[in-house]
Amino acid sequence: MLTRDIAQALSGRLEGDGSIDVERLVHPNRAERPTDLALAMSADAAGALLNTKARAAVICDRHRPPSASAGLAAVITVGEGRTALAVLTALFDRGPGQEEGVHPTAVVAADAEIAAGASIGAYVVIGRGSRIGPRTTIMPQATIGSDVTVGADGLLHSGVRVGDGCTLGERVIVHANAVIGADGFSFAPDLMTAAAFTAGLTVRRVHSLGNVVVGDDVEIGACTTIDRATLESTRIGHGTKIDDHCHIGHNVTIGESCILCGMVGISGSVRLGDRVRLGGGVGIGDHVHVGDQAVVAAGSGVGTNVPAGEFVSGYPALPHWRSAEQQVYLGRQRRLHDRVAAMVSRLDALEEALNLKK
Repeated sequence: MLTRDIAQALSGRLEGDGSIDVERLVHPNRAERPTDLALAMSADAAGALLNTKARAAVICDRHRPPSASAGLAAVITVGEGRTALAVLTALFDRGPGQEEGVHPTAVVAADAEIAAGASIGAYVVIGRGSRIGPRTTIMPQATIGSDVTVGADGLLHSGVRVGDGCTLGERVIVHANAVIGADGFSFAPDLMTAAAFTAGLTVRRVHSLGNVVVGDDVEIGACTTIDRATLESTRIGHGTKIDDHCHIGHNVTIGESCILCGMVGISGSVRLGDRVRLGGGVGIGDHVHVGDQAVVAAGSGVGTNVPAGEFVSGYPALPHWRSAEQQVYLGRQRRLHDRVAAMVSRLDALEEALNLKK
């Protein structure tokens, strides 16, 4: 890819040679040949350009030192580094490198539909009535149940399990060993009430007859599990990104363009609005509603509804200003206890002195 084409894709400013053919994207310190493109999105990386072996570089404007162009034949300057990183990594990502068609070892039901341009890897199993969209890649040893629909341009990595009846939209990415459509954790009677949890109790399983519906442009991290609904659908909205090792319970509805960081746990029947952000390790109790554009800080435990636009933190989660205030006052408790103890000691001494005068 030529440097002039990269600059155009980034809407960046090109200085120098636009005809350099670039083969890969690297940190300035890892450049090994003239065809490498050095990426300098931080001040430290920009400083490393002085000793790079690359001939071309992409630099974030606010981190660009005066000497950044020294020794470089081409420099592309961009304004917003994170957006540029997304564009560049997409340009240089060659994909999984799996050929089109169905691998001879794959087990595909006779009535399953595999669209043109799809790639089905070794030892993949696809159940009856399932439909795989155009240009979708399913990596080795994934399992697709019966009556599953996977949209166009998807990528399912090795070890992914998609249960019967589930639907994945277009351009969905599912990372290794994720499970979509596991049964929900639901039993009768309600075991969370002390009165019901008695000796001799027979615990009966509530079967999960629903499915999971995943929207377009969703990404699901490795080892994440999304449970199917009891009767209807567990839903993941368009554009939502879910990190590794997350758990999403049965009957949950997640809105559009939400961000769920690693180790998030969402109990059954929770509703998240659009553009909600959950930090790492957040836990949400069942039947809670989190409003549009709310933010939950990492490690928080949410047991009550969160209004739209609210920023909450802590365990239990409270509006962040209240949670921070509580932490401040907790830090002052030792000093307060010491002062109270000193006052008690002085009062005791004063009472003793008064008693002696009597």
